Amino acid sequence: MSETKKTSMSFLAHVGELRGHLVRSILALVVTSIAVAIYWDELVKNVIMAPLKSTFLTFSIFNDFGEFTGFGKIYTESFDISKDLTNLNPSGQITSQFFAIIVCGVILAIPYIIYELWRFVKPALKEGERKYAGFTIFAVTFFFVTGVLFSYYMLLPLCTQFLFTYDPFGVGNTWTLPSYIDLFVQLLLSMGVMFLMPVFVYFLTSIGLLTPTFLREYRKHAFIVVLVIAAAITPNDVYSMVLVTIPLWILYELSVLISNSVYKKQLKAKNQDLVKN
Repeated sequence: MSETKKTSMSFLAHVGELRGHLVRSILALVVTSIAVAIYWDELVKNVIMAPLKSTFLTFSIFNDFGEFTGFGKIYTESFDISKDLTNLNPSGQITSQFFAIIVCGVILAIPYIIYELWRFVKPALKEGERKYAGFTIFAVTFFFVTGVLFSYYMLLPLCTQFLFTYDPFGVGNTWTLPSYIDLFVQLLLSMGVMFLMPVFVYFLTSIGLLTPTFLREYRKHAFIVVLVIAAAITPNDVYSMVLVTIPLWILYELSVLISNSVYKKQLKAKNQDLVKN
């Protein structure tokens, strides 16, 4: 058999294997989306619309903290923004429901999707790298879910409450259901992805594309990039931008430490190889 045929068969085999992983990932997404649809009423009441109410956990914690420190309740008036949402598009509720179901399904299926991705790239890794399979899957899932939870419990309720009650002209604010669902999805998914920064830095440092020295030297530039990203994934207000910038900058500093740790291990391994040779 010629080398060309071997290469072609090898390529086709990889394509077939990738297709299998993609099919299983899509099936997992379908299963989780169906589960979300089955429990739709509970999801709307206790998850999607919950951050719009003054009884939400975040507002209760802030009020308790205010009373504990002697400042009193921070959110003194009760509110339920969900009751003020309107729908101006005949298909708005259908598209919003479908969009929310798919996104919630993706969030629930993320651990399994990461597992399938790892199974695909595993054969190309060295034996020493394969030992960290469980840790890699855990790290990606942990940082993604942490980003989603931060957005859900901090960014989403605080931003929506501030933007809806901010009324300098005295005309009131009217939100549509699709606009809120878009904001809900945008904040949760974007923060979930951005919280993967340490994982990306770990990977790029491992393959030699990043060094801790580079991250330190371009720290000021990185801060500008963080500000741009924060402005892009949040509504057009400084309040939301600050809420996003703080955790992203903490993640950047954590990424510098992770890159430094990986780089030192690489240097140590190289020195040991030189000694052996």
